[in-house]
Amino acid sequence: MGWLSMTLRGMAPHATPKAYLDDQCTYAPDPATGRTEGLRVLRSTVRSGAYYAACQNYGPEGDRPPFAIICLVRWNPRARDGYVFAYKDMTETAGPYYFDCPASILDLLGPPINDHAAEWRIKCRQRLALTSRRKPRPGDTLVLPEPLTFSDGISEQTFRVGSRGTRTVLLRAGDGAGVRISRLMSRAWTLVAPEAAASAASVVA
Repeated sequence: MGWLSMTLRGMAPHATPKAYLDDQCTYAPDPATGRTEGLRVLRSTVRSGAYYAACQNYGPEGDRPPFAIICLVRWNPRARDGYVFAYKDMTETAGPYYFDCPASILDLLGPPINDHAAEWRIKCRQRLALTSRRKPRPGDTLVLPEPLTFSDGISEQTFRVGSRGTRTVLLRAGDGAGVRISRLMSRAWTLVAPEAAASAASVVA
């Protein structure tokens, strides 16, 4: 399915993407139309441009194992054309390329339905493990698994963590240049705390 866009009037009576999508994922069985099962939302959230929900089908035969629904979300309340909200829906079985689903939703899911769903859950867990790490602090040394090449052509693997005012900055170990590494908390790296670095230096000396 492609993107579906709408105005605030089209979203009514819902004021937020989460409220609208929660409603879209909630319906009762309707035998008159041939719909034998309903759908309920167990938990949902909107983060990083996507809606994540643990949903569950239910019907006369009982509850089915919960599964994940993911909707890509565009939300601009000040859109000049009035189309403030757009979404594109999919389930985990399609192997979506968005992995910011929180553990509180992943923990509610039943067994994965196919390999795409299983791989998506693994990648979400891997991202959680990365983003839950302690953030680099001034005085730390940050080491990437392999060198990263910057726009000036210089490659570096090791960085000193410093500060400029209230901001934390990364300085290349080789030349001290301040650099920015995109999606830092989603990357693999290790930290060497100031005490450990000092201890290692004294051993080498």
